[in-house]
Amino acid sequence: MSPAQAILSDPTLKACLPSSFLYGAASASHQIEGCIGADGKGRNVWDEILKDKKGENGEDACNSYEMWREDVGLLKEYGCGTYRFSISWARIRPQGDKNDKVNEKGIAYYSNLIDALLEAGIQPCITIFHWDHPQALEDRYGSFSSPEIVDDFVEFARVLFERLGDRCKYWITINEPHIFTMLSSMTYMKDRWNKDTDYARLAKTLLLCHAKTVDLYRREFQPTQNGKIGITLNCDWAEPIDDSAAAKEAAQVTLDLVMGLYADPVYLGKFPDSLKSEFGEHAPSFTDEEWALVKGSSEFFGLNHYGTSYTTGERLDRATASPVEYAFGRTKRVYEKDGKLIGTKGENGHPYDVPWGFRKLLRYIHARYTGPLNLAIYVTENGFPVEGEAKLSIDEAVNDTLRQTYYAGYVEQLLRAVKEDGIDMGGYMAWSLLDNLEWVFGYGPRFGITVVERDNGFKRTPKKSAYLLRDVFRYALGGK
Repeated sequence: MSPAQAILSDPTLKACLPSSFLYGAASASHQIEGCIGADGKGRNVWDEILKDKKGENGEDACNSYEMWREDVGLLKEYGCGTYRFSISWARIRPQGDKNDKVNEKGIAYYSNLIDALLEAGIQPCITIFHWDHPQALEDRYGSFSSPEIVDDFVEFARVLFERLGDRCKYWITINEPHIFTMLSSMTYMKDRWNKDTDYARLAKTLLLCHAKTVDLYRREFQPTQNGKIGITLNCDWAEPIDDSAAAKEAAQVTLDLVMGLYADPVYLGKFPDSLKSEFGEHAPSFTDEEWALVKGSSEFFGLNHYGTSYTTGERLDRATASPVEYAFGRTKRVYEKDGKLIGTKGENGHPYDVPWGFRKLLRYIHARYTGPLNLAIYVTENGFPVEGEAKLSIDEAVNDTLRQTYYAGYVEQLLRAVKEDGIDMGGYMAWSLLDNLEWVFGYGPRFGITVVERDNGFKRTPKKSAYLLRDVFRYALGGK
């Protein structure tokens, strides 16, 4: 029996989504485009970080810079109504700064992609920044270590609104500021990173980049373009392993540091109380004028979610915690309880398949943020890398039963959150359209709903999970 049958055989889930719901797939520029020196593109920080990792960097990636028509064809075949992709800052402004000349060939690439999407009946959802800022800004003033980047960021966004905004109704300012900060601390900022001060400092800079970009869009472009704009945050659910106060507190600290550090300012106009004890004198703060921009600066809740862990209540030592442990609140997280795994393990343990954790997180976000503000949640990433898939034959990779099971479980929880919990869900975008570059992990983890044969002309082959998603969302949207 197909993993989709739990949904397709339930008449209460048929047509449970509004017609405005956006189903689609997601990608990011550096992870798929390749052609890193083509047509005037400048170097970005990831070109530099991975330059010595031949075959495991973004030099050719999925060659979507040349094969974007094939990508649009796949999206149409999969029944997608939206495509979330990001813009390479260095393709548009090679040197990155606000006085840099716009690279017209870069604009043309994205403009042609948008036109093809619209012709296929697919709404573009553009991420302005998905981590690949120009290396020139890092060389000039340390990029996001300096508040100087805020003006350059906003003026980069202005170009996109001016040149592409007439055809794009969905904008995401920044993808996952939390993971971006963590990866920055492990890569290009590693030698200068101060974990006592820099998590808070980058949070403030990133939030100002976001808020001032939203302010620009609302003042100068939204009145005529009529789009929506917001931010995407990552969060996996943290479940206390038992009823102890320590385990519960650790779960809340994890949520506060991963998501609340950004969500509370944007949606509630304050920082979580727990951050005062975590950051002490270095806790981020804003002026009254800055708070006026930050609070209310997202018109939806963009959520990237993958899995769930247990929190034991143990806090890890500040001095010895790894960058990943530090980024996740220095709380000890485990994936087994009473001798039983929390769920099926994905590549590198990211994620474990735990659909009930997804439902709990949706309820938490609804109760804390979106319900009182009457906002919709858009799942802008969700996916599963089958362990060892890179070693499988094409036929074996296509028959991705574990990924199908993952998607069926998570989508069912999303539909039941709408039907049974009354949660406003605006969209769902699978991560990812293609088997693509996974940053420092190279091409080992395969999240894609499409196989990409990088040694065979980047040939694309749909996986069965792509059709499962097509079928369940068609059913939930009332189609046949």
